[in-house]
Amino acid sequence: MITSPTLLLLILSMGVLAMADFSVKEASGKISPSLGTLIYALTASGVALAWVFWSRSREPLFMTRWGLAWSIATGVAFSTLVLLLFTVFTSGVNLSIGIPVIRLGGIMLAAILGILVFREPVNLRYVIGFALAVIGILLIVTQ
Repeated sequence: MITSPTLLLLILSMGVLAMADFSVKEASGKISPSLGTLIYALTASGVALAWVFWSRSREPLFMTRWGLAWSIATGVAFSTLVLLLFTVFTSGVNLSIGIPVIRLGGIMLAAILGILVFREPVNLRYVIGFALAVIGILLIVTQ
């Protein structure tokens, strides 16, 4: 069951993600993809650094070797995603087409990993939702 604070975080995350996608689209063609990605990374590092300092005053920080490794993988993945988004949008892809296809495809791949790696449960409702996502991607790209 999702609690109200968690639901609020989910909704806020959706809004921030939408703003990030919109910002990349707006910047594309106005800055080279590599420079845009660097500015993204520097800005993200500043936000993260501020959060570390704020968090440190409230609770002890900790890290495991695997936590470090997967955090690096996350950084590489998101930085590569931003570079790819800049490149996709600079090539002229519409926000209303590129983002749904990329996000739905990414969600589907992450869901498959969740099932295969974490052994997360699958039921009929899930399979129907997955099929609808595939149909949604097909409808978007074949308009």
